[in-house]
Amino acid sequence: MSPILKRSNRPVAAAMALLIAALACSMLLVGCGNSTPDSAMRKFLAAWQASDWEAYKSSVAPSDRNLSKDQEDLAKQKFDQVKVKFTDVQTKTDQDPKDKNKASVTLTGGKVTITAPILGENKTQTRDIAPKKGSSQEPMKWSMVKVNGVWYVDMPLGL
Repeated sequence: MSPILKRSNRPVAAAMALLIAALACSMLLVGCGNSTPDSAMRKFLAAWQASDWEAYKSSVAPSDRNLSKDQEDLAKQKFDQVKVKFTDVQTKTDQDPKDKNKASVTLTGGKVTITAPILGENKTQTRDIAPKKGSSQEPMKWSMVKVNGVWYVDMPLGL
């Protein structure tokens, strides 16, 4: 084969190698799903922040998504009204010592900005996620459950 043909195939081969690597990586990432309680919590928070109802729903345990059409419409309406933005979120995961399919994730740091309609007007408030020392406020703690090898937030979707 002539050196000209060999040289012209190099960019094509390099591009193919990059494409194959990109596809392999994306398949691995999709296949992993929520492999830890922390990753499931971060998916939940990201969906909430992005106002992505379908992603938000899919981050909640399947048994907690059983709503009638009317209940889901109302839950989505509430979801759409409240906008959140999370910054520098830190978490702590506690595995249930009696059940390997249960855990809790506590938000231990960062900030949350909430925008919601109050008396017909959008109000915005930013606050620390973790309660201040000496405060009576409880930390934000979420129950997590593993179903068929995938972690989810364990809370009723309609609340």
